[in-house]
Amino acid sequence: MLPERLTSIDETNREHHAFLEQGDRCFFFGEYFAYKGYQGGGTNQLIFNFKCKPSVAATNPGRRRYKEQAIEFVAAGLRRAMTQADAESMTWVPVPPSKVAGHADYDDRLMRTLAKAFSGYNVDVRSLLRQSMSTEADHNSGSRLTPDALHALMELDIAQLNALPVGQAIVLFDDVLTTGKHFKCCERRLREVVPANVSVLGVFIARRILPDATAEFEDIT
Repeated sequence: MLPERLTSIDETNREHHAFLEQGDRCFFFGEYFAYKGYQGGGTNQLIFNFKCKPSVAATNPGRRRYKEQAIEFVAAGLRRAMTQADAESMTWVPVPPSKVAGHADYDDRLMRTLAKAFSGYNVDVRSLLRQSMSTEADHNSGSRLTPDALHALMELDIAQLNALPVGQAIVLFDDVLTTGKHFKCCERRLREVVPANVSVLGVFIARRILPDATAEFEDIT
């Protein structure tokens, strides 16, 4: 099971996530150990299954079953960690995937997880952000997008945003906190239109632990 509580990123671990700043409020359940594969422990196994590519799941019933189980598992953990009142006071926004809708590997796992986690609650879950074009996921790429390049690709769905007021805070939900680049780019786009009194938080299934300072890339499929 995932821990009952979320853990906060603070001064003891913030430096491991290069783009996070002191005022950022980010929380995570467990730790993902890079380059250790399934042998890295339960959280590693969960992340590998959760992030299984849709094109792989479509042709491999076993991988598809494990992916669905991972989504159920994360949703249950998120529901346990949040009171109904707290969940309903916020607007929950999945960090957009690297592939756009219509691509064979477009993955709505984060949105599906939020829907399952808060089923029966009056929770505001909206896909407010999307990329304007498909890119290689950072963990598959030897040449990562710069923050400015990623920000330029990040689009805000104004129609969805204006459909109803946002909650007391906006929670950006993602699977693994690595450098913090995607969180900061999403936050930056939201801050262009969201009132300053609305907090923007990050909630992650896990934060990445690197074996050493030179290791940056890993293929999680």
